[in-house]
Amino acid sequence: MPEDNKNEITVADLYPDLSPEQQQEAKYRMLRYLAVVKDIFEQICEDNPELLTELERRAMLRKERNNSRNA
Repeated sequence: MPEDNKNEITVADLYPDLSPEQQQEAKYRMLRYLAVVKDIFEQICEDNPELLTELERRAMLRKERNNSRNA
């Protein structure tokens, strides 16, 4: 991994055993997946923003619960 971008993870980092063509296909599929997730998020923001607040609240409660178990 490049020294100047230690936080950047590439498809090659994730799948070093794939051929360059397979890595390109994996990258394409991940980008398509992320585009779908983004579309869903934007639709929820538009149609039902209260749902995002509720999901965030639940995630925080779950995180607190997990932290208390690990303490």
